[in-house]
Amino acid sequence: AKPNARVHDITFKGDDSAGQVDIAIAGDTTITVGEVTATHAELVIDNAELVGKLERKLDVSRFGSPVRAISSFRDRRAPNRVRLVAELASPATPTFDRTPGTAGSTPTTIVRWKFAGSGATVAQRPARPVQPVVGGFGASSTPVAQQAVSQVPAQGRRRIYHGATVSYDFKDASIHDLLRLIADTGHVNIVVPDTIDAKVTVRLNRVPWDQALEVILSSHGLWYRRDGNLYRIATRKEIDAEDEAEAARRAAAVASESPASQVVPLNYASAAELKSKLEGMLSPKGKLETDTRTNALIINDVAGNREQIMRLALQLDTQTPQISIEARIGEARSTFLRQLGVQWGGRATAGTAGGNATGLIFPSSVGLIGGSEDAQTIRTGVATPSDFAVNLPAATGTGEGGAIGLSLGSVGGNFNINLRLSALEDSGTVRIISAPKITVLNNKEAKISQGVSIPISVVSAAGTQTQFVQADLSLTVTPYVSQRDCAIAMDLLVTKNEPDFVNVGARGDPSILRKEAKTSMLVQDGETSVLGGIYTRNSGLAYKKLPFFGDLPVIGWLFKNRRENDDRTEILVFITPKITNKALLRCQ
Repeated sequence: AKPNARVHDITFKGDDSAGQVDIAIAGDTTITVGEVTATHAELVIDNAELVGKLERKLDVSRFGSPVRAISSFRDRRAPNRVRLVAELASPATPTFDRTPGTAGSTPTTIVRWKFAGSGATVAQRPARPVQPVVGGFGASSTPVAQQAVSQVPAQGRRRIYHGATVSYDFKDASIHDLLRLIADTGHVNIVVPDTIDAKVTVRLNRVPWDQALEVILSSHGLWYRRDGNLYRIATRKEIDAEDEAEAARRAAAVASESPASQVVPLNYASAAELKSKLEGMLSPKGKLETDTRTNALIINDVAGNREQIMRLALQLDTQTPQISIEARIGEARSTFLRQLGVQWGGRATAGTAGGNATGLIFPSSVGLIGGSEDAQTIRTGVATPSDFAVNLPAATGTGEGGAIGLSLGSVGGNFNINLRLSALEDSGTVRIISAPKITVLNNKEAKISQGVSIPISVVSAAGTQTQFVQADLSLTVTPYVSQRDCAIAMDLLVTKNEPDFVNVGARGDPSILRKEAKTSMLVQDGETSVLGGIYTRNSGLAYKKLPFFGDLPVIGWLFKNRRENDDRTEILVFITPKITNKALLRCQ
């Protein structure tokens, strides 16, 4: 198959009198002129494709040329067709020419689409749209710009005049002669009926000729009707009467026209949703139906209304932006614990059994033994049962820490000392990366989650019941895409809940560690932004000691336990949105 040409550049240049659109096309193509009216002109490029960034509407009103804006887009009804539509600020004659060339080995054509203005008065916004004239004044089959009294802007509305400046100083001059002079200056044709005869006294200095024409006519109850570069002068009453007659003729034509049906298939929009938006455009004879099976609109109305409804329906039938959103939840934890403990004690006896009696009647014998004993006392070690006077051990055991014991005793067993030193150090690092990802249409809410339902026992008057609490990782998002620059606004809710089996309730039910971020933010397409983060640090230093003795230098370590901990947790949430069908959107 013959490859499509490629429209890769569209530029505009212009001034007060003319405008020009330059279109760069790589490859062979066919160019034809489409519909041309007083308000817009169309250029059709067949067997061509349009670069995505050029599918847009370009505002060129600041140039002051006859062209207000240029729209370029793919024709949805013909895949290999590109259309350019020029919105005209004033009537202009469009022409185009082509200059062939090459870019490397690829043929390149520069199409110059020119708009030559005739210096006509331009209102920034007409009071009513220009309607096609069929068989009326001018006998034209295409719409012409007809400016009537009702179209004259109200006082204070800024007018734009493009005519060459003139200076006049006349007294009792014939209006016919003065209009002939203005026609020569503006290079236009002016037709004045014999029924109009007036004397004009005027003094103008450097005034645009088109403004001078309006001032002179309005001062004598006259106005003009324009068709291209032809100006027909008449009284205001005559022009208003013509407008009323033309409106009545159109109304009669519409009243006598029989409605016809036309099917408009839709690709992206819902026919049922569009129906309510388009029903207000129907004529009294019109009717609008939908076909759910084919997602199509069935328009039954007169020709003019059918065309307007179909055009608006196709403008609204655009592909909805689709956004892929990925959240990354990074969590880092570090723990550190160091504990030093000591246990020591012993026993000493004096009595006849040991050969070291006191020699007294009372006490004949004396015994001294460490008395620290409870359910937590470590009994394995140097003596059984333990006889610790200072019992401040570190939390050692199987798989945790270490300890060393020392026992000193006399030959007769009258004096024994037991010593046990214990130490524990525990450190760890945990890194968790969670990355939920979901794709959703513009302005629609989406949610993705993963987790576990934890059974929790609840005691009430009805007895013990089991309720399930969700502990999950979830992402809830509603995106909004800007049609201007494709920036993405999002309403976000990111949660990461997990059970904590260390901190449990009275019945052994785990607690829930909750982490949640809820916000609204604006992110450019494809960029990554930090949604939020939390950093916590829990550090402590604790001593358990005997009063006074634990504060002594050096030997105080025999009377105290030292525990140091430092726990840190950091969590960061990142978000990355990406438009998956950006090439089909009209973003600048």
